[in-house]
Amino acid sequence: MTEPPAKASHRAVEAEFVITRADGSTINLGRGAYWHRNPLRRAWWRIWGQPRFNRRARAANRAARAAETQE
Repeated sequence: MTEPPAKASHRAVEAEFVITRADGSTINLGRGAYWHRNPLRRAWWRIWGQPRFNRRARAANRAARAAETQE
């Protein structure tokens, strides 16, 4: 009669961030969000990966603000 619910086969999900400026230049900020089924990999991301992404994003924002003030 009814079918059993499908199993979720996703092991990991991630989001990559890239900034494309009006002049066509691109800045790859890398992986910004990450989830994995394994709790050790999630902990690794929170300890090592997320702080690195935050530094890259802050640096890109500082560069954009500096470029605005120079114009």
